[in-house]
Amino acid sequence: MHRLRFALLVGLLLTLGLPGSTTLALTPTPTPTPTPEGGPTYTVQPGDTLVAIAERFNVDLQALMQANGISDPRALRAGMRLVLPGLPQVQGELTTVTIGLCEDGFSLARRYRIPWPVLRRLNRLTSPAQLYPGRALVLPQTDAGPQPMARYLLGQEETLEEAAVRTGRNPWVWLLASQKRAGWQALPGEVLLAPDPQRGTPDLGACPPQVREIRLRPTPPVQGQPWSMWWMLTGRVQTLQGRWRDRAMPFHPWDGPMPTPAAQAGQVLVGLQGVHPMLRSPQVYPLEIEMTLEAGRVWRFTQPLRVQPGDYGYEELQVPPMFLDPATERTEGARVEEIMSQVTPQRMWEGAFASPIPNGENCFSSYFGTRRNYNNGARWGYHAGLDFCGGKGTPIYAPAPGRVVLAQPLTIRGNAVILDHGWGVYTGYWHMSRIAVQEGQQVQTGDLLGYVGGTGRVTGPHLHWEVWVGGVPTDPLVWLREAWP
Repeated sequence: MHRLRFALLVGLLLTLGLPGSTTLALTPTPTPTPTPEGGPTYTVQPGDTLVAIAERFNVDLQALMQANGISDPRALRAGMRLVLPGLPQVQGELTTVTIGLCEDGFSLARRYRIPWPVLRRLNRLTSPAQLYPGRALVLPQTDAGPQPMARYLLGQEETLEEAAVRTGRNPWVWLLASQKRAGWQALPGEVLLAPDPQRGTPDLGACPPQVREIRLRPTPPVQGQPWSMWWMLTGRVQTLQGRWRDRAMPFHPWDGPMPTPAAQAGQVLVGLQGVHPMLRSPQVYPLEIEMTLEAGRVWRFTQPLRVQPGDYGYEELQVPPMFLDPATERTEGARVEEIMSQVTPQRMWEGAFASPIPNGENCFSSYFGTRRNYNNGARWGYHAGLDFCGGKGTPIYAPAPGRVVLAQPLTIRGNAVILDHGWGVYTGYWHMSRIAVQEGQQVQTGDLLGYVGGTGRVTGPHLHWEVWVGGVPTDPLVWLREAWP
């Protein structure tokens, strides 16, 4: 009965109007005038090609040429108005915008004032995984552009009337801007939007108002490399957790230099993860986010992330057959992965890593990610580390502060050392001739770890160096050349 009375009240407000309300800011965008050709159009921009236009708007290239009477693609000129075939029930001039972080189909539809069914049909959307950051989204062009919106997270036991009282906004404003027809359609945990030219934001439409900015590095994540996500928040949240590819992605308070001046005023949380070098790419994988706010409010969101392919070579190796035993590989590999999948909350390093071999930055005998063929096809795999030049007995040093969590001989990896640097970042040192540290020992940058050797599965003495992030190996060269996170 309570919800029925509210629905009747909303209908009455719509009929009578509210003095002083902000509903005028929500005037729907006029429907574009149908073109004489009976389909949507696009004006060619400098640098455009027919192939790029067909890909951008997801139309068939031959159909595009036929609809516009184009027989020679070289005849395309800036300023030409093209008809875009194969887009039924869509009219007007089309453009594209790039999807950002913390946006979904509903937030984009609300921000650009286009009904979600039209947006879905126009972009041929069949799955949320298609709305990944960086994708071009096709929209009818308007002069207004994205509308700055205020955001509000509806609590678990909160009604739209209560949200209206808390925010001092007309409830019909929340409903109309959020493309809802009744208050009961506003669900707990949902982010509602309302026009706010002064304090609203033109992005982050699916995020609660506590989120000021999100940064992803790199965009998109790259196969075999680390990636980080920065959350700049107003005030503080109780918890922020992530999960990507069935692995937990914790977010840690940032205690270093702030990425932006605005971040000084709130909380900054950082998550660090790695992309496995054998992960299929290009491919889209969902990142699940859960945030607990004040008074126990919980916000959950899934953001698909597209992985960019890496560039890896191929090599053939001959090793003693005893080192290719599958059971030994599985047992030893599982032990190393278990160690390197733990996350300690203290970040011990700062800046780029130093080379573990003196002056070894420019001499490598094998690179990370290289696909490997052992003994003429007896085993196949990939190179999980970076091999440094250097003869037997060359000293090996810690590239960053850390704690020794393994220092003992292994079958395939030979004499091995693993350092924990915090936040799920580990480094491994294989095939040593001699180990110079003990488990539990704290080391600083430049401390001696051991000496280059030829123990384990090798073709000759060298240092095999690995850097793991979030339970997967990543390219060590990235850590030598850049500061992470």
